[in-house]
Amino acid sequence: MTDPRLTVSLADLLVSRVANFPDKVVIRSDQGCLTYREIEEKSLLIAEGLSAVGVQRGDSVATMVQRTDQALAVWFACARSGFVEVPLNVELKDELLVDAVVGANCSIIVVGDDPAASQQLEALEERLPRISKIEDLEAPAVVHGGNSRPLGPDEVSLILYTSGTTGRSKGVRLSDRMTMRLAWSVVDHAGLTRDDVLFTVFPLHHIAARFVSVVAAMLIEGEVVIQERFSASRFWDTCSDHGVTAIHYLGTLPMMLWKQEPISGQEQNSVRVAYGAGMPEEIQEDFGQRFGLEIFELYGSTEQGVVAMSRRGSSKPGTCGLPVDDVELQIHDSEGKQCPANVVGEIVVRNREPGLFFDGYHGMPDATIEAWRDLWFRTGDAGLVDEDGYLTFTGRLTDSVRRRGENVSAWEVERVLTEHKDVNEAAVFGVPSDLGEEEVMAVVVGDRVDLQELWQYAAEKLPAFAVPRYIRVQDDLPKTPTGRVQKHQLNGVDGETSEWERGLIR
Repeated sequence: MTDPRLTVSLADLLVSRVANFPDKVVIRSDQGCLTYREIEEKSLLIAEGLSAVGVQRGDSVATMVQRTDQALAVWFACARSGFVEVPLNVELKDELLVDAVVGANCSIIVVGDDPAASQQLEALEERLPRISKIEDLEAPAVVHGGNSRPLGPDEVSLILYTSGTTGRSKGVRLSDRMTMRLAWSVVDHAGLTRDDVLFTVFPLHHIAARFVSVVAAMLIEGEVVIQERFSASRFWDTCSDHGVTAIHYLGTLPMMLWKQEPISGQEQNSVRVAYGAGMPEEIQEDFGQRFGLEIFELYGSTEQGVVAMSRRGSSKPGTCGLPVDDVELQIHDSEGKQCPANVVGEIVVRNREPGLFFDGYHGMPDATIEAWRDLWFRTGDAGLVDEDGYLTFTGRLTDSVRRRGENVSAWEVERVLTEHKDVNEAAVFGVPSDLGEEEVMAVVVGDRVDLQELWQYAAEKLPAFAVPRYIRVQDDLPKTPTGRVQKHQLNGVDGETSEWERGLIR
């Protein structure tokens, strides 16, 4: 039976909260506090501004907004007006930026007050649709009472880019039903209540910050603290200052906190719950004891939301918990056959009801069909299910690097590096990081490669999270008889290799 909670759209949720709690603070960020009424008022101005410049219901609107208050305003402006938002990382540059905007058929780009994003957009202005600044859209003179209305819960309301593995990034088409399911899954499994104050440090172009933090807080009638710059040394003081009770983590965040010098009485902090993905098994149990909190590890993706998650009474250290009730999960071998318990294979999933997963990759029907081969969504991730049904994630099968909470497409980094005049070939892969997850390493082929100059070139062309930490020059790359690079034969960082500033190596 369909969960009736999933028929509520994001716009409906805001309307309900404004009607019942107009002056309740829901967001605390670097710009101060925001109430439901203030979010409504700010989003109304931007919605009217977009309508005034010709944006219509169903149009795609690209947004490059870093500041929390501005990102929230434009997000809810699109939700209330039936615009399909395409939130982009403000660090996107050059071809990656053009590909994202053009690929999603955006009719306009909304930019916040981030200077770097504005410069990138101005440099590419001739290749992009109309660009509007938030302050221009907020001008009271443009308010005119537009006729736009929210999209239905099963209509595509959001396109989020997730890094490709063997090709370009894919625009994941999401509905409010899917994203509400994601938020409710976290609320239910982590046991969040209206007394909770949530915390996130992830940007609002991420699915996680939006739905397992902001929307989750709205659903429970709680609050969320959004910190735009993470400080491990100040983290627990920040939590105490704001009364944070539930933190969302990804990737390296737990290890960064773990490596801080222990402080006597630290377990007496205000946080009772930590939920997320990527906490190393070797620290998980001790992390909970040291900081006096309960950990709920999960496994999921932009395409499916939560697939498996720990919950009180059904948790096993080192695993991602049991599959959630509305998902069927199996482990398949290379021939597509189900693996026995405790045997590693590819994690494949499918939804038990329509509309709970993504609506395909925008403009990429072949990629959508391939992902759903044999009517199972093939995650590209390796894992195992034990005899009790608990899922353990063991790594990535696909050609991407997981760095600081971001999926970095090796293909896209290789493309940028090989566009450099002195680079003939490039192979990009992940190497272990002392903070957990991976660092980006590149091996390049070329006769006259200047490493520092190449690093600077990459830094100008790529988002910061995708710039290789390590670059090595070799005479050639190991390949198969058909010319495919054999990355497993490439060595990682050699402990005896001299490291240069910025992590460049020879």
